[in-house]
Amino acid sequence: MAEPTNTLRIPETLMKVKSLLGIFSAKGGVGKSMISLNLARSLRDKGYKVGLVDGDIYGPSQPVMIKATDVTLEVKQEKIIKPLVLEEISFMSMGLISSEKMPVIWRGPMVSGAVMQLLSQTDWGELDYLIIDTPPGTGDIQLTLMQRMPITAALVITTPEDVSVSDTRKGIEMIKKLSVPLIGIVENMSYFKCTECDKSHYIFGKGGGNRLAQEYKVDLLGTLPLLTIENESTILDDHICKEEFIKISSMVEHKIKLLKKITSEGIPQTNIRD
Repeated sequence: MAEPTNTLRIPETLMKVKSLLGIFSAKGGVGKSMISLNLARSLRDKGYKVGLVDGDIYGPSQPVMIKATDVTLEVKQEKIIKPLVLEEISFMSMGLISSEKMPVIWRGPMVSGAVMQLLSQTDWGELDYLIIDTPPGTGDIQLTLMQRMPITAALVITTPEDVSVSDTRKGIEMIKKLSVPLIGIVENMSYFKCTECDKSHYIFGKGGGNRLAQEYKVDLLGTLPLLTIENESTILDDHICKEEFIKISSMVEHKIKLLKKITSEGIPQTNIRD
């Protein structure tokens, strides 16, 4: 019998990965990389085996954030790459392969292919969660990921201002059109907590993430403060941020479990693994 055209072929390297979580936003500069990394750290702290893919081919920032800029990757048989294990997180990025100073000057199909290779030619082993930090936009990379990779669920990041909300709305529409389950929204840079007056200042406006959540009938999983550059790499040392990430990771955990339960009770899907 011919295989249905909408059936996903799961790469061998992903067969032992239970959940693929895509972190999306059509808007750049909203803090997707910071949130992806610290969500991975928070899930790790709960005892899960976690992996992280930096899918931004043009401007990979995760290697700097996770302090992996001077490393050598191990290539196994048949060109399968062994991921770095840093902070007990399996990690892969184009920034580990290309020169830090050399820009990637590729057309869309080449970039999409590179992202697919990062996912399918990395020996991920057994993971509970593999988090994909996607680049901004609604183009080839995002379409390829959602059409060809077994994405379990999507999490969308925005900031409060109207421009970000407008762009993020386009990203949500893309996710909906491609029938990838959206489990929630996280609003970053929601406010700035002044250490001198102890007041919260809403520099970029207020409530953008909540408006999106209400419009699309999904949960706002968390609101994160605006941080100084010095604090971004140690965000979980901040009490407020740590508590917020505990809440966000708990909601992600709950919603993915619920999603799999609902799916298993209906028509079996190739992109949901127990």
